[in-house]
Parts: sequence; C-alpha cells; structure tokens
Amino acid sequence: MAEHKGLDYLSDTTTSDLSLEITRRFAAPRTMVFKALTQPEIFKIWWGPKGCDCSLCEIDLRVGGKWTTTLENTGGDCSSKQVGGIYTEIEDPSKLVFTWAWIGEGGIRGHETEVTILLHDEGEKTLMEFSQKIFADAEQCDQHRQGWESSYSCLDEVLAKK
Repeated sequence: MAEHKGLDYLSDTTTSDLSLEITRRFAAPRTMVFKALTQPEIFKIWWGPKGCDCSLCEIDLRVGGKWTTTLENTGGDCSSKQVGGIYTEIEDPSKLVFTWAWIGEGGIRGHETEVTILLHDEGEKTLMEFSQKIFADAEQCDQHRQGWESSYSCLDEVLAKK
C-alpha cells in the first residue's frame, strides 16, 4: 500500500486484452462513496479524467434506469463526448452494475461493455472492486484504464474534502 495525501490508499489495476479490473481503497465510508457514484450533484464534480469537466449528468438510479453524462475538454486529453447506459443491478450501498457505451452523432451507441462496482465497508474506509468488460479491442481497454484511474484520483480529492 502506498500513502496518498496522508491517507491509507490502495490502487491495483489489472488489464487483460479485453477486460479491466481496478481495486482501490478510498478514505471515506462506503455510504459516502456510493453517494458519489450515484448522486448527480456529486458525480459531476469528480467524473472524467483530469482536464475534463462533466457538463451534464443524468442518473435514474433504479434497475432499468438510464444514466448519461457529457464530458467537455478543458485543456486535457478529453474531447467532448457523451456516454451512458442502463442500470442492471443496484444494492445500496454495496453494488452497482450498469452498461456503458459512448454515444455518437444522432444518438448512435458504440460498443457496449458492462461495469460492475463492489464496495466493501472497512469502517471509515471503503475497498472498491471495479470491473469493466468486454472491450472491442485492447486499445479501448487501455484507454478506459487511464480514464478510470484519473477519474478515481479526482474522486479521492472530492472525498478528502468531505
């Protein structure tokens, strides 16, 4: 475990050609992490890799409910893009499963993956197990790894202020 901003911090990423797994410890209670993942007003603050802002966040937190976000480039590696999906499993505050696809012109959805997030209570800390699969190719998997790692670093900063 490495120290991060003076907090107990774990980050471990495994990438195969077509699937991604991230294990990370956040210095915040599980209920707070779950809220950051599901409440639009908090989600907008941290979502997206550094250099991107979330200009739109809509979350219909129910099985079958849709979520959509728009990321805007603020000088980083992110061009303006919309992404969204559908929630398929929700267990507050321990589990989220949803589909993920970039949305192109005319609302056409790109290749769809499935994201699973498990949150484990560790008192004032939360252990997150994240997986996303199955990518169309290894390059997309690696790009998502970079994006998620950067986004979760932004989430670390938001949770540290709470």
